[in-house]
Amino acid sequence: MGNASGRQKQKPLILGPAPGSGMGAYAATFDTLEDRELAMLKESKAPDAFYLPWATGDVTECGIDLTTHNLTYFFTANLSGCSLWYKFQDGRILIRHEARTDSASQNLHKLAGFKCVVDSSLNKDDIQLSVDPETMVRKARYYVVYALFDHEARQVEFRAQLVAQETNLLNRQESFDLVKVTTTVVNFPKL
Repeated sequence: MGNASGRQKQKPLILGPAPGSGMGAYAATFDTLEDRELAMLKESKAPDAFYLPWATGDVTECGIDLTTHNLTYFFTANLSGCSLWYKFQDGRILIRHEARTDSASQNLHKLAGFKCVVDSSLNKDDIQLSVDPETMVRKARYYVVYALFDHEARQVEFRAQLVAQETNLLNRQESFDLVKVTTTVVNFPKL
């Protein structure tokens, strides 16, 4: 569980292929690879993670009950030009993944009481995709955001990792590098 267990490492935590059934609670397993940690989600009767997908040109939202102590992890789709928002309401944390953030959508989230975790559209280092035609190496930078729930301390820690990925399009070799990590720790509201 390396990165996700709370120890900061130099490897990014990358979510494997998204679950086929989409948004919901899953069991998370972790594998340490040479250049990254890999989180895999699978259906289970004892879930410990929640996954929020994204939608093209739209916002997706989930609500996680803060009294459900079995959830330890939160994952969402990679952010490249997107933003992630949260707010507490009625004993739950509501989390939104906004695709292609613009000022109008940001204002709507703020008016609804949401706070921004990360807005990748504001980061000049967020490069969606570039391909070198000579080497056929595709380079991308994007955010991988996950969160850790600490029910005993009554807080959630969002971790926004800026990840650099290179993929050789000829042999499909991939490599990942952790550029930086920012954390946002938020206390649960008082009961």
